[in-house]
Amino acid sequence: MMHGAGEQAGAGPGFGPDQWRWVGRALLPLMLLSPPAALAGGTELLQAVAGAPALEAARLRAEAARERLGAAGRFPDPEVEVMAGRMRMAGDSGPMWEVGLTQPLPKPGERAADRERAAALVSMAEAEYAVMAGEMAAEAAMALAEAAAAQARAAEIRAQIARTADVRAALDARIASGSGRMAELLALESAVARMRLMLAQEERMAADAQEEARALLGLRPEAPLPAYAAPDLEAIDPERAPQGVLAAARGAEARAMARMARAGGRPMTAVGVRFAREEETMGSKDTFAIAFMAEIPWRARGYARIEERAARAEQRAAMADAEAVRHRVLAAKGRAERAARLADAAARLAAETRQRLDAEYAALLRAASTAGMGGENPVLMILEIFENRTDSDLQRIDAAAAAQAAHAALWAYAPVAFFTKNLFGTP
Repeated sequence: MMHGAGEQAGAGPGFGPDQWRWVGRALLPLMLLSPPAALAGGTELLQAVAGAPALEAARLRAEAARERLGAAGRFPDPEVEVMAGRMRMAGDSGPMWEVGLTQPLPKPGERAADRERAAALVSMAEAEYAVMAGEMAAEAAMALAEAAAAQARAAEIRAQIARTADVRAALDARIASGSGRMAELLALESAVARMRLMLAQEERMAADAQEEARALLGLRPEAPLPAYAAPDLEAIDPERAPQGVLAAARGAEARAMARMARAGGRPMTAVGVRFAREEETMGSKDTFAIAFMAEIPWRARGYARIEERAARAEQRAAMADAEAVRHRVLAAKGRAERAARLADAAARLAAETRQRLDAEYAALLRAASTAGMGGENPVLMILEIFENRTDSDLQRIDAAAAAQAAHAALWAYAPVAFFTKNLFGTP
């Protein structure tokens, strides 16, 4: 379980202190430990993300914050004072010594505020882990989507290059019969050269995206990449986003700092006992006393009021951050929905375009092997069909890749519990 109390997690305006406290103590552990079943997919990707060195560093920072909880709200150590000297009086002298034991007392509310702040720092560290895990999963999934799109575009270009073999065979037959022109052959070869350059560029883009994914996940160059995965759109809840958890934790820290500021304006006190002995000719004289000390915080009160106002401003800023997170999550879901609709439309249009262009290509290919078509150049017309076919398919691929990237971005708003190796060492 997480330690301490966070505050508002993506809550809307109007939340009071009681609601902040409930969100921090009840909703925050739920967000980290109880993921909805709809987001259970993508195990391979999540395992790779959970093992990334950067995420391991965040986990260790959270562990260090939890370890510091034991030192929060510490009680001051007692102080011992020993004094030895020699007493001189008219006609008499002798040794004297004094022992004092003083116990400084914490300012009222200081220890509780310190413990609350330490718990808030733990919540912040764990929420930062959640944010980093989600962002890393999103970036890795988007890189995988980009690599897959580049590979799909490369495959489409290879298919177009392969189709030119039939055109080349038909053109060679015409040239052999004396009805073909070398200009047509040169135009075909130039088009194939452009396609090969495009193919090389797409292959480079695919390799770069794969390398980026490996770098994000801390994988060796020879290590296989996980499969692309994205969370379900319906399962992303603005109230459960880790950025909201982080805002709640910052609000809890600000509240603790306000309490510490109030405690800082109170006087520092201490109690103690003293024992003194004076050795005289006529015998020893002992003194036993109880002491109480208190400072006069006439300067500290002014500084404390300034610190408290600053802490209250930080608390309001955390509330605004939580509200902003809610709007970002809703916007990300909207982008994913629109991208999915566009990808569906692009797929339908590409299928219709491909059917029409394939029919035109078959007719022109027959014409390219004969001397027909009048004054028109069937090779150039075929090349135009190739270009239109490639553009249509590339638009379809790009729309599908954009939809994948938009859905992958939703990982940034998934709770940390979707990662198989979380803060608590779950294998």
